[in-house]
Amino acid sequence: MKRDMDLIRALAQFLEDKPDDKPVEAPPISGYSELQIKQHLVLMHEAGLIRCERVRSTTDPERVIYVLPFGLSWQGHEFLDAARDETVWRKVTAEIKAKGLSVTFAVLQALLLEAVKKSAGL
Repeated sequence: MKRDMDLIRALAQFLEDKPDDKPVEAPPISGYSELQIKQHLVLMHEAGLIRCERVRSTTDPERVIYVLPFGLSWQGHEFLDAARDETVWRKVTAEIKAKGLSVTFAVLQALLLEAVKKSAGL
């Protein structure tokens, strides 16, 4: 499975918009399967983007099978603040794709923050 940053952004938006702190096993994100969503929620947990309860394997307690997300962590809110503006998101991700690059999460977030600063005239 490849990491899909558009899905991670959509999941972050869903979790921020949730009216309560109740866990949602697989948020309904159009165009993605339940398996893709669950796998990306685990990635978001590993990156520290969400607050969640981990569901572990019965045979290997170190293995997280899936997570039940409650909401975004501080880091998750920071990412979403950088990724929120649709124009900025499209511009940055299009530039990355046009150059044929694969960037780390930290680099993506830094590029988004820089683009947000430029668009705000800072």
